[in-house]
Amino acid sequence: MRTRNDSGIGMLILAILLVGMMLVPTVNAQEENSHSVTAEEAFKHANTRMIRFIATDTEKFGSWKGASIDPKPLELYDINGQKLYYQFSVYENNKTIGKIDVGANKTLGQPIQVIEFNPIPFNMTEVMEKSIETAKSNYPTGEIKSTKMVVYSYPKIGAMTVVKDKTTGDEHRIFVDAYTLDVVPDEPTTETKLGVCSIYEQKSKNEIDENLKKWQKK
Repeated sequence: MRTRNDSGIGMLILAILLVGMMLVPTVNAQEENSHSVTAEEAFKHANTRMIRFIATDTEKFGSWKGASIDPKPLELYDINGQKLYYQFSVYENNKTIGKIDVGANKTLGQPIQVIEFNPIPFNMTEVMEKSIETAKSNYPTGEIKSTKMVVYSYPKIGAMTVVKDKTTGDEHRIFVDAYTLDVVPDEPTTETKLGVCSIYEQKSKNEIDENLKKWQKK
């Protein structure tokens, strides 16, 4: 378990350890479906774990006593297009006091991936519109295929629009950061340069196997 402070936000990173750079093929549709987690199942995990956290760690979660979880999560995707997290908002008196990210796929490991306290809000509609507008501006003759909220470089969140060139058939991705509305280059992220990175494509076969065992022990 790691504790992270990001712009004053207390975050507990419970399971994402981006280790090993061995790339593995993207899971096919059958494999993805067999390991996929439904929103309903994810909600049960979020609710059960929140109750447990409040009961066993009052120092960190005491302020969540009496809070409730919105059963309708924000779906976050990996940049490879595969669903990554269900992000549930924790409310108290109609105010968002936290967020819980549950893995949308068992290959990620234990269900609870991220817990965030006092999250800074962002306007999802605004960031998605900016991504679409940028795609149309950069590729005026292109066809918008999709726009999704993604974790483009963990833990950074943004919108990804896929646009297809009608002439060449090539597809291009436009990324916009959720908080700054800056356009992020579709290039591999480095220690010194902003870019994008797939969580799924960084996991080795051994890590996936271990994560599936962790899920069974949930």
